[in-house]
Amino acid sequence: MQAEDMEFAGQWSAEALRLMQENAIPPIPDNYAVWFRYASGRLPELNKEIDEKIATAQPVDLELTQDLQRRYFSDEKLTDVTLQTGNKLNSEVDQILRIIEETVGNSTALGASVREASEGLSSQSTPGDVLKAVEAIVTASRKMEERSAELEEHLQATKRELNELQDNLEKAHSEARTDGLTGINNRKAFDEAIEREMAAARKSGEPLCLVVGDIDHFKKFNDTFGHRTGDQVLRLVASCLKNGAAEGHIAARYGGEEFAVIMPKTDLATAEAIANKIRETVKARELVKRSTGESLGRVTMSMGISLFRPEDAASSLIERADQCLYQAKHAGRNRVIAEDAGAAMPKALAG
Repeated sequence: MQAEDMEFAGQWSAEALRLMQENAIPPIPDNYAVWFRYASGRLPELNKEIDEKIATAQPVDLELTQDLQRRYFSDEKLTDVTLQTGNKLNSEVDQILRIIEETVGNSTALGASVREASEGLSSQSTPGDVLKAVEAIVTASRKMEERSAELEEHLQATKRELNELQDNLEKAHSEARTDGLTGINNRKAFDEAIEREMAAARKSGEPLCLVVGDIDHFKKFNDTFGHRTGDQVLRLVASCLKNGAAEGHIAARYGGEEFAVIMPKTDLATAEAIANKIRETVKARELVKRSTGESLGRVTMSMGISLFRPEDAASSLIERADQCLYQAKHAGRNRVIAEDAGAAMPKALAG
């Protein structure tokens, strides 16, 4: 915490605890981390999301806090894993260096033993003298072999340990970029991927499309059947996007009930066809309440598509896709609208 913020820390802490008490949220460290940052205003996106929930009278509860914790602070967990890995690796390296140093020392001792034994022998030496010299050399050699074997064994153990540490790092990296509810890419992964794929499209000249979509009337559905059923809907849509996207496409949960698919090397016509296939797949799936078998109806999606232009920033590409999505909503929902690449105006492909 910066020095100029120290005087406000007590105020932020008190406000965080008040908000947690007001919303019946347990004051455990992970929850406190979210509300302390909200009180401090240090994460504008976090505050914006919470404020929107409050403004629309949506529940600001433990479920939301845990979701915010996963999405906004996942990198902190990754940092912890990285630090732990670094510390363990340093320990392993220190142990290897110690054994190598001792092994080199034993090698020097072996050379000294051989020289000493050789100098003690002459043409007048008895068989007993020769036997003692050989025993001295053998003893020194065995010590050397033991240390070499220990070094080899430790190196093998270290190799196994490093493989495990690498797996843990990759897992932490993946978890930091995976949406905890749906299992697809989260907003952070989306932000990284869109920049990466735009740079690749500029370099290659290949087309790149962005599809953004959200679930029609999701709030009403959530309010009617509850958050657990709402989560079931989100998982259903995520599964349809992931399975419906082509190889090399990147499906992500953009936020709340909003989803996106980044489509490298894909023109508008192909993107429209894929988006409509996904939309039809979502519409065809009937939701059933697991506990009773009661039908909950069907879910539909609206989608907008933009085509990358070389001068685009990520924000402009997303904004045009959002504009198309907005038009799809106002045209009756359950449809795909894509911009016209030639006229830079949206055209509809209704469902």
